[in-house]
Amino acid sequence: MSENIQIKRRFRINKNDLPLWILVGIIILASIVLTAIEPNFLSSTNIFNILQQNTALCLVTLGAGVVLLSGNIDLSVGNMLAVCAVIGGKLVVEGYTDMSVIIMTLLIGIVFGIINGIIVTYSKVDSFIITLGLLSIYQALALILCNGNNVYLKGAFNALGNSKVGDVPLLVILLAVATVIMVLVMKYTKFSRRIYAIGGNEEVAFLAGIKINLYKIMVYTISGLFSSLGGLVVLSRIGQATPAMGGDYALQSITAAVIGGIALSGGRGKIIGAILGGIMLGLITNALNMLRVPSYYQYMVLGIVIIAAVIVSNLGERNKK
Repeated sequence: MSENIQIKRRFRINKNDLPLWILVGIIILASIVLTAIEPNFLSSTNIFNILQQNTALCLVTLGAGVVLLSGNIDLSVGNMLAVCAVIGGKLVVEGYTDMSVIIMTLLIGIVFGIINGIIVTYSKVDSFIITLGLLSIYQALALILCNGNNVYLKGAFNALGNSKVGDVPLLVILLAVATVIMVLVMKYTKFSRRIYAIGGNEEVAFLAGIKINLYKIMVYTISGLFSSLGGLVVLSRIGQATPAMGGDYALQSITAAVIGGIALSGGRGKIIGAILGGIMLGLITNALNMLRVPSYYQYMVLGIVIIAAVIVSNLGERNKK
């Protein structure tokens, strides 16, 4: 009898993990259906293609997801990505080595993240409003830096985004490494426990002695880092940087995180869910392209997915209460 109880407990699904398992089920079911329609859908070539095309989105989602877990939001991630891509592109054109470009661009993203965190933390204004304003500032900065023109790469930097290690694209390996690191950080460190505590109830976390301001700045720093990394990924893939290239990333990254089970109010969800949410969006886009659905209908589908994700998130919060 006791053995049966232990087995049931071992295989019992945590209520908080239910959205994650539902998402996994949807991805598997969608893959089966799409394979029936298009036999090449689950080919290794197409799978790597989906992951490679969505590496930047998934990286940005890692940062945006951590911010959401803390009970805040970062709407500036897309235009931070664009600014960092423009800066990285100009550094490449000016003849800096690839490693120098990568290091300097990542440092700039970290600085942007720190600035975001400081403003959100000490202004005491809702993060939605602050990052909405920062979104416009970064957009203007991207336009100023390149005089409104595209930055076209010269040299081998753009080859990085399309190179492979064996049969596996380099960007897929980068995404896998970044995901593993963040999953471990958000599962086994004191940092993660404090972020979940702040997102769950900031006042209680403060009374428990957690340095709220420090951890808020840290989550925005992480967001800035992954936005700059996403900018480098896009830059290396398409071989150019445009001031408007970050347009959809903010909305899509937040949508991906919410689809993956991260609550908009914070304190609930897992970072692996955010990545699966990004992959889910990639599957939807890839499927619509394979079915030759016009781009304007694709935006409509994305809008429906966003609304559905927010509704499900809100229902989850009500059930929690």
